[in-house]
Amino acid sequence: MTTLTLFNPIEKHRVTPTQPCGNGPDLDVERCAAMHNTLLLYGWICSGKRIPDMQKKSWWGRHSNAELKALLRPSLARYLTKIFDVPGHNFFYHISGLASRHDMLELGERLKDDDRQPLREEKHRYIVLYSTPREHVSHPAGIVYDQETNKAILMPTYNHLFDFKSPHLPWQSLETMLSAYIDMVEAEKVVAIHDGVVEVSGLSINMGADRIANSMRPWVMQSYTRGDLERCLDVWNRLVTALETRSGVVKSAEDESKEPDPLCSRTALNVAGVSPGFAYDLLARAQYSQVWFIAPGIRLPKVEEFLNQPFKHIAKAYPKETANMKMPFLFLRIPGEIAASDAKFRYPFLTVESVPCGLYVDAFPNAQNPFEDACRLVLPIKLGSNKYARTSDFRPIRKSHSDLYQVEINPFVMRHGPKLLAILENWLENIESGHWAVNERGVEGGIGAWRQADTREMWWRYQSKHLFV
Repeated sequence: MTTLTLFNPIEKHRVTPTQPCGNGPDLDVERCAAMHNTLLLYGWICSGKRIPDMQKKSWWGRHSNAELKALLRPSLARYLTKIFDVPGHNFFYHISGLASRHDMLELGERLKDDDRQPLREEKHRYIVLYSTPREHVSHPAGIVYDQETNKAILMPTYNHLFDFKSPHLPWQSLETMLSAYIDMVEAEKVVAIHDGVVEVSGLSINMGADRIANSMRPWVMQSYTRGDLERCLDVWNRLVTALETRSGVVKSAEDESKEPDPLCSRTALNVAGVSPGFAYDLLARAQYSQVWFIAPGIRLPKVEEFLNQPFKHIAKAYPKETANMKMPFLFLRIPGEIAASDAKFRYPFLTVESVPCGLYVDAFPNAQNPFEDACRLVLPIKLGSNKYARTSDFRPIRKSHSDLYQVEINPFVMRHGPKLLAILENWLENIESGHWAVNERGVEGGIGAWRQADTREMWWRYQSKHLFV
């Protein structure tokens, strides 16, 4: 079944640039219920189950009682009367389903009085509406819903309890969150498969099929899609073209007619120990640049530097810990080294004493949350001393080498670093706007130019587009 078949009827309900989320005082019940039920039905049908076999009973019909009627706002209670709750069926990859009555109210028991401001007397202002899968985290929480503002956010686990008083939390409308999940299905970032499929790794699901998790059937997640790769290649080629045009590179007619050389040959990538995946495909296809500096102080590596990857030995030294993980790949170079812990790499990669600075394709941290197109910029200087530098979700950077462009809290999914596409787009924008000057070697300024990210006048120029998924 194509996604078009089921998702077309709810097109008017989805949040888009031309159909923004509502600003009303209550939850948009009809809009959210239509998307919830359609997404649930899509997973059910794709798994091979028959619609007549679905127990079409609402959550409210299964779980309501006098206590809930007193605690839940009328619009939320009405939403729960309109959405299906199907025991044993995973609602989505990142969300196992609607929370049980106990799980819904547990957050109110855990919060201290000060965390409930400004409604100190309302114990259950914040409830857990949807649960995080137990397969993904210990002590799962889920999508937290604020009954006062009708906003929602994914808090994956109680091990990392959010500060609900913080003005920096990226709250979303519930219709925005449900729309994002449907967008992920249409982009084939998340795929629903038939129950009859025994071995997921043998499928040819678009691409990345050998890197998708199998714990949330019928849902599996691809670590990247062909669309992710093609969009990244497109902006990289535009970046190279912008640089070469401004630096005065003149190509011969013969060069113009030839296919551009890639950044790195497949032979060199194999020698470097780069396993098949996003980084491998990107480097094997991305256009080589005749200018050296892609951004201030950030340059293309030499072939021998591609081969000399700082984490190349980690998989052999820690085979169990790195099973199903991709090593962080050093893509673009910056002079200098810092401690791996200061670069905030995850275990066991932080066991390396020091790492070169640069732009890393820093893939997924574990097999449950694969995002191979995520990256990390490691600078030899710290940002945040002036208190103007911000992460991409606008949180203050606290004297860090590697928090620029990062997303501290993703409101939709777990542990998704900034997309390489978003950072390259930011660099292209700084070149095309003339903010970064270009000479015959590429972008001018040196690494000191990045200190602008911690100034009142220029911090906003170093923000990537807010691409969460």
